Amino acid sequence: MKQRGVTLIEIAAAAMLMTMILGAAAVALSSDTKAAAVMLAPAGAELKVNAALERIATELRMAGEIGEDLDREREFDPGQDAKGNGVLDADWNLADGASNQPNLSFNRRIDLYDEDGNITATGIYSRRVTYLLQGTDFVREWEVTLPSSVVQVRRAVLARGVTGLSFSRTGQLVTVSVTVTVPAPLNGTRTLATQIWLRN
Repeated sequence: MKQRGVTLIEIAAAAMLMTMILGAAAVALSSDTKAAAVMLAPAGAELKVNAALERIATELRMAGEIGEDLDREREFDPGQDAKGNGVLDADWNLADGASNQPNLSFNRRIDLYDEDGNITATGIYSRRVTYLLQGTDFVREWEVTLPSSVVQVRRAVLARGVTGLSFSRTGQLVTVSVTVTVPAPLNGTRTLATQIWLRN
């Protein structure tokens, strides 16, 4: 029985065929990736806004859980009224009945921990936290006290392409409404909203 080897021409032809197949697969994958990016681009802005709305809701619920009245006796005790405003609350800037206000400020409720991760104080109120619109950036600003006792304002952009932001309050119900620009291929705007029930 005669054995036949593979010639150099056959190897070259097979390599060329494999290169063409891999090239075609790469082009198809690339165009699928671009198509997916185009389809997901509008969702990206909305996802960021939704994440920002969730963050606001979480912080407001924590801030309003029991106010500064840690023992819930509705009286000022030593160590309460951390903001010194004479009210046992989280110092909302939204009065009852306020509608379409451009920002929301409050003092965030936090817990303090020691080096071992044990809670040393609870229900303490931080310095001001503010959510606002700067240009088309949906921004969270907060104050921190540095070791040198200097108060510094820090800033984080939560979402871009935001064209409208408003806060309204009816009793203990806060409504946050955000209008975001949706890029191509949809082109337009979408308004996303959430409602948060405050406990104080």
